[in-house]
Amino acid sequence: MRYRYREYLVVMAVSLATVLGAFQNSADLLTQARAAIKAGDLAAAEVHLKSAVDADDANAEVHFELSRLLLDRDNLKGTQTHLKKAIELDGRNQDYRDFAEKVSVISSAMSQASRTFDEQEYEKAAGEYEGIITKYPRFASAYYGLGLSLMKASMLKGAADAFRNAAELNPEDQRYSMALRKLVADQYNEGNRRYNTRDWEAAIESYVSAIDLDPTFVQAYYRQARCERNLGDPEAALETLDRALAVRPDYVTAIIEKGNILRSQSRGPEAEETYRMAIAFDATSSDAYVGLGAVLRTDQRDEAIRTFEMAISLNPKNSTAHEYLGEIYSDQENWKKALDHLSTASKLKPKDYRTHWRLSVAYNATDKSEDARQSARKSVNLKKTFEYGWYELGIAEKALGNRQAAIEAFKNAEKGRDGAIRKTARYELQQLDASSQ
Repeated sequence: MRYRYREYLVVMAVSLATVLGAFQNSADLLTQARAAIKAGDLAAAEVHLKSAVDADDANAEVHFELSRLLLDRDNLKGTQTHLKKAIELDGRNQDYRDFAEKVSVISSAMSQASRTFDEQEYEKAAGEYEGIITKYPRFASAYYGLGLSLMKASMLKGAADAFRNAAELNPEDQRYSMALRKLVADQYNEGNRRYNTRDWEAAIESYVSAIDLDPTFVQAYYRQARCERNLGDPEAALETLDRALAVRPDYVTAIIEKGNILRSQSRGPEAEETYRMAIAFDATSSDAYVGLGAVLRTDQRDEAIRTFEMAISLNPKNSTAHEYLGEIYSDQENWKKALDHLSTASKLKPKDYRTHWRLSVAYNATDKSEDARQSARKSVNLKKTFEYGWYELGIAEKALGNRQAAIEAFKNAEKGRDGAIRKTARYELQQLDASSQ
């Protein structure tokens, strides 16, 4: 009997120690959770509070603290579950009951706003979600509902702001950031659709709309600048590119486009500086080297050659670099290298009439008349009014002994805009006419 009593005392002592240990653990965890909340680390606070619940499920204070945190964490269902448990454990606590009333109001209001949205009364639903936000400005789900409502009501700027607020309050819920990205992407893609139809002004409207929704969306700035350049307003394009670079200074695509515009305006030193900046940010950018080489080729041929060769080493399929090198070597009458690069360029750009023409010039210069004829024919087939292509075709046909074909080609060249080509074509026609006498 005495033995059983001692056993009972041991069991009771162990049980009491377990309870006290659990209480101590939950209390410590609650303290750690509150410290994390104060520090703004809500994710860590949630971990501490859930561990505290596991340690002592009968601690009403822990359940209440967790319910409040979960509302901040955008978890209304979890809030209701733990708040209900707290009230069951301590039904006389007025703080718990006051908070329960607030949660009930939020829950009812969210349900009502959702029903209004389903009834397609989007502006009214937006107003209801705004009412919830006024009462509880940290509830991300209400911002999300507001964003969806405003989007349906075609109030895109407000929708974007709402989605952005939701994502900032609860970055773990991917729906919010995805909704914002889709909203912006829809405007951007519409801009691209208009761009592809060459409706530059309409495309700009869509790109501006995308930027209004997300001022950090640098791709939209770049595409807007391309439209402005196509509309003949390079200064506006430069301003737009500078706005993109203010957001993201290392946006190499925009830097290269800026260099291209400066080069087109004969602002060589500025263009050179811009291309070198692009290379500093990305030494693997083949297009940046091409742009730099295009500036240097005017009076720094040797460095330009090295620059174009670097571009090709980075991207062997860079057709522009091959074409520039072909031009330089043609000017130097280094026909072997010229043909190597121009033939490669023509294969990479089979629909570029100028590339085929340049190749025909090199073939004619090396007495490869049949090859010259084929290249020149490709050139004029792509552009019927291209006098330079017709002239080279005439030279090739003449060398091949095709007198009538040569006459036809020179007559087409004589119709061109270039006075020098018209004059030389006329001379060739006179020579052919004289030879038939």
